[in-house]
Amino acid sequence: MRKQTIAILLGRYAMFRQPLRERHLAIALHASGGQFPHEDLLLMTIVIALKVGDGLVLGADSASTLVDATGVYQNSYFNAEKLFNVRKGIPVGALTYGLGGLAGRSVSSLAKDLRAMFSDENQAEWFIDRGTYSVEEIATKMVRFFYDRLFVPQFQADLAHSPFMGFFVAGYSAHAESAEIWQIEISGGKCPGPVRVVTPDAGWGIRWQGEVEALQRLVRGWSLDTHQRLVAAGLSADNAADLLDSVRPMIHPTMPIQDAIDLVHFLIDVTCGFVRFSPGNATVAQPIDSAAITPHEGFRWIRRKHYYSVTLNTPAARELP
Repeated sequence: MRKQTIAILLGRYAMFRQPLRERHLAIALHASGGQFPHEDLLLMTIVIALKVGDGLVLGADSASTLVDATGVYQNSYFNAEKLFNVRKGIPVGALTYGLGGLAGRSVSSLAKDLRAMFSDENQAEWFIDRGTYSVEEIATKMVRFFYDRLFVPQFQADLAHSPFMGFFVAGYSAHAESAEIWQIEISGGKCPGPVRVVTPDAGWGIRWQGEVEALQRLVRGWSLDTHQRLVAAGLSADNAADLLDSVRPMIHPTMPIQDAIDLVHFLIDVTCGFVRFSPGNATVAQPIDSAAITPHEGFRWIRRKHYYSVTLNTPAARELP
């Protein structure tokens, strides 16, 4: 499995040498969306889901990239929202990457529609029961909403050449003592359904997507080019994989949740700096949005940007005429 994971990484890394439109983003550690008819808003990004013994930390940058139908860069925006709480009152959150919008709206805005449906007992096919839900159930319903209901109708004329889109869904199932992480990917117009990439019995786990080279070097200790160079130098593919995967991890299950938060912020900061000083467009940028999820405190925002002043929009102020 480990060697297969590295092979998948290297195969996906090759996409990053192609035009934006062709690669549509995306690499994991382990293993048109706007109002313009011929342009796509891509979340060229870094999103991170980190599990330790005491909980989860989710983090994302704020960059989005507008490209035309041929993949030519048009513009960058720096206020994209890629992290959201899937339903208030339950300890589950989600990160999005790839295509940044559907039906003329952002993914974060659509996620709020879905959150309302998850909370509505009158919509039986969407309702999430706080006492019996599972993270898998939430991920499966997200596939039905984003892929079946929105993505397929929008791109059905040429589904095979539609943009790439993905999600991490992470949290605790009802009455569970340990967290899990699920991944959803739409590629080539197909979505096989959610896949669990970090299990509840795993002491720790980290997954990321987007511009991955900086974190690949920092966390795993090697560049994605390294495997290919070792094979070219005479090592077998299996021996090269064994050698590269022998690096001691930075993460331990007993890491306090505050340190896990600091680590996620650090990893996003490093990626922002790496991309800033690398050739090419600004595809990753601050500010950072982040949240911690624990079985006792639930979903809690750590950093969150607002397009409005929080001090001018207190609950009391919102009640004023």
